[in-house]
Amino acid sequence: MPRSVSDQDLLRGLERATWRVGATTNDDDLFALILEAAGDIGYDSASLMVYDRASDALVVRAAKGAQLVGTKVAAGPAISWRAMERRQPIVLKGPAGPELPHTYTKNVPYAIVLPLLVGAKALGVLNVNRGAEPTESQVGFLRILAYQAAFAIERAGLYADLQLFTGQALSQEEESRRHIARELHDGLAPVIVSAYGILQNPGKTEADVKRATDFLRKAIQETRAIIGSVRPGTLEDLGLAGAISSVATEVAAEAGWEIEEDIGDIGPVRADAEAALYRATVEALLNAKRHAGAHKVTVKLRQDDAYLEIVIADDGQGFASEQWGEASATAGHFGLLHMRERIGLLGGVCKVASKPGEGTTVRITVPRDRVS
Repeated sequence: MPRSVSDQDLLRGLERATWRVGATTNDDDLFALILEAAGDIGYDSASLMVYDRASDALVVRAAKGAQLVGTKVAAGPAISWRAMERRQPIVLKGPAGPELPHTYTKNVPYAIVLPLLVGAKALGVLNVNRGAEPTESQVGFLRILAYQAAFAIERAGLYADLQLFTGQALSQEEESRRHIARELHDGLAPVIVSAYGILQNPGKTEADVKRATDFLRKAIQETRAIIGSVRPGTLEDLGLAGAISSVATEVAAEAGWEIEEDIGDIGPVRADAEAALYRATVEALLNAKRHAGAHKVTVKLRQDDAYLEIVIADDGQGFASEQWGEASATAGHFGLLHMRERIGLLGGVCKVASKPGEGTTVRITVPRDRVS
């Protein structure tokens, strides 16, 4: 049974919660602390749900009073989704109606649902169920706690992203260095040495000079290719939209595809983000060329206020994969894994839908504010 607490008790509880939540970066510890802090008003059961964009569902990450952790609530009429959409707390006098089949609020006298908001973005909800009607002070306490929780969850997510992206960036930087070193050692250096050896020969003939000149021309081509592997020239000349259109047309001509483009104006994109998005697109096109056996390929580049999206779809032979999942190394699609790493550095996702005989769709989605 919920206990009676004074406003002074609630204020002390907020002070404790502020200090403890602010000092925690581990997700599980953070979620548990939030529910513990909510317990200061007294509740029969409670849960914290976080929005998972990949499944478009709210996922229970912590719960008291029921074994609910891991439960998913798909977008729909549930009270949790109503609070998310309204961006306002909801106090429901139960029992909840049959239109809420996916919540556990059906048989509790009072359900309090608070969206976890950072600015206009809703990260999830805090659900508190009580046998007694909450006071204005208690709802106010939960509202403040929800704001604190939202900012702490956002901060913890950013901290985790920073650690992940730092490791990935260092790994990619080292791989780029190894790639350039291999290109210089195996490609450019032998060509230059060959030209130098010919030109150093005091008995060289006109044919030798011509051969040395051919070697030097090849060295120039190799140098341009190495520079292009670091920063493709088409990005400098055409921008991301133009570069994607250009490479799609080029690969389509080589593969004999019919190409369909829906490439819109996306505005300015940071140079490093341009390069990552361009390379991921090229990788997807080359994978289709190598493996798909396609007749038609569609390339789309579009954005809204929140996300930038690139879609590469072919009508080829496809392969077995999880629906909208990520290709695994065991499937032999290592290029798709590299794409995922590149896009992950931008806080985005790279997903693949493919079935044997039904073609393949690669969907690259990144937050707009991470690439501007």
